[in-house]
Amino acid sequence: LAQFAVGAQPMVKEKTTNFRTGAPAAVQGGEREVFYTNDFSDCNEWTTGNAFTDGLTQFYENLNFQCGTGIAPDPTGSAPIPTIASTTAANGFILVDSDGEANQVEIENCYIQMANPVDCSEHPFVSITFETQYRMWDGGSSDGNEFCWVEVSTDGTTWPDQSTTDEAAGRYELWPEMGTQDPVENPTVITFDITEVAGGAETVWLRFRWRGTYGYAWMVDDLAFFDTPANDMRVDGYVSYTDVATSTQATGLGYYEYGAIPTSQITEFVFAGRVRNIGSNAQTNTVMEVAINGDVVGTSAADFTLEYGTFDTLRIEGYTPDATLGMYDITYTFMSDSLDEDMSNNTATQSYEITDGSYGRDDATFSGVFPADGTVDYTAATPFQFFADATIYGVEVAIMDNSDAGTDLICHLLDFANLEIQESTEELVLLNPTTNGNDGTDGDINWYYFPFEDPIDVLAGEGWVAAFEHYGGNEVQIGESKNTPDQTAFVYGPFGANSAYDWYFTNEVPMVRLRLDPNGEVAVNEVEGTNFSLGQNMPNPANGITRINYELNNADAVAFEVRDITGKLVQSMNLGTQAAGKNTIELNVEQFQA
Repeated sequence: LAQFAVGAQPMVKEKTTNFRTGAPAAVQGGEREVFYTNDFSDCNEWTTGNAFTDGLTQFYENLNFQCGTGIAPDPTGSAPIPTIASTTAANGFILVDSDGEANQVEIENCYIQMANPVDCSEHPFVSITFETQYRMWDGGSSDGNEFCWVEVSTDGTTWPDQSTTDEAAGRYELWPEMGTQDPVENPTVITFDITEVAGGAETVWLRFRWRGTYGYAWMVDDLAFFDTPANDMRVDGYVSYTDVATSTQATGLGYYEYGAIPTSQITEFVFAGRVRNIGSNAQTNTVMEVAINGDVVGTSAADFTLEYGTFDTLRIEGYTPDATLGMYDITYTFMSDSLDEDMSNNTATQSYEITDGSYGRDDATFSGVFPADGTVDYTAATPFQFFADATIYGVEVAIMDNSDAGTDLICHLLDFANLEIQESTEELVLLNPTTNGNDGTDGDINWYYFPFEDPIDVLAGEGWVAAFEHYGGNEVQIGESKNTPDQTAFVYGPFGANSAYDWYFTNEVPMVRLRLDPNGEVAVNEVEGTNFSLGQNMPNPANGITRINYELNNADAVAFEVRDITGKLVQSMNLGTQAAGKNTIELNVEQFQA
């Protein structure tokens, strides 16, 4: 796939994600031998500092961590994040609120550290855990310096070099693969094994350091030191049923995950999951077990040993999904010869749907809306690959409720290599959007259907791109869904530096699908230039009387036709001249075939 601009990804609204590449794995539960805790109720136990320069970089002087109660992310900001919902938030926590100032060019660099050390001399294996809340601004795409670090020192003076993240030297980065504006669970529990620096040390100091520009906010609470368990593994932030992170692209086609898979495009799954050993013992015969709807469908090879402090990706090949229509839940579980001391972090889940003809990269779950400013002119494009010959009948889009009715919209089929238009639908006028809530949280999705006048035949092995275009002016937003790797989903619009128009990749899948079957209950849109708007029949589906609302701009002669999916006329009504305004047709569908 051609490489597209990556310098400035689109500024999208808040995202929430399922397990995906780069998502931090929460570590909770399990019995731990805790020997130090700090809930930030006494701020005298902490000191703050601000690095004005490291000899190479000039830093911003007016930002520091805050500690105490009554602090919160700036509620007047353009995109604030929630205050941390930690266990003891009521008695205090720490916060750095990185909003920046107009024309600020310096990098922010501040820290908060323990005033007194922790004695780890009787603890040869040491781990730390804390609760946190954070949201990244832009992934470093504009400044290259957005980091949340934990740093460890054994003398309170010598700290890791700031030029790198080096766990062996005592610096731990919280979210090394976090994408643009990704939020995390509130709170997220983070755990690091700091044995290499702190194990057996008589004095251990800890500091939290923020470095960046124009971030949102980072909050921390409820810190604890504990003896690293002997046997403890966790899912390390990546599971996939197509191994999207490591699959090759030798054919020129990426190997994507599809949340909606038509029966005609079912192909073999490749399960993959990354597991990390956070226990002090090596884990022999470490395996990944995969179950679908509760039934085990595969287990990885059992001769693998996961050494202390390491991680690896396990795989299972050779499974072909069931072709029965419906939703399927995947559960990944990691096990070894030893009984894990905390099984709560050994599993992860995903889901997909087998459909009759809806082909989607999304997983039918809103993670947010796109773009943040729906009045800009933009195109959202989702690539697809074909595993069997197929016919494309149209494009489906999840348009959000707050979009303006009466807006002209259009969809396209683009070529895979250059994202150039090969076929377009008619322009349609959007009726009042329903079902898809503005905040992207509604469970039921209303898909708006844009049919091609002439269906397009495609061949196995080909790649095509479904695209939705809004000309700008009115407010139109669409849903976005699960995370996807770089260069696998795209948007065109004023999303670059200085609002430059170009193609940019996005790490959240636009909810733009292909329709590979002429059937499907989809929302009805008004054809450009007509005197009427035609609404969805209600109830739908129906086996008796169903009602169809329509509205005339002016009094006019009205005829009403019903056709089957082949275009054959099955009923016709001549309604004569009807008055302007809202009208209703009652239709008895008992005599119609399903």
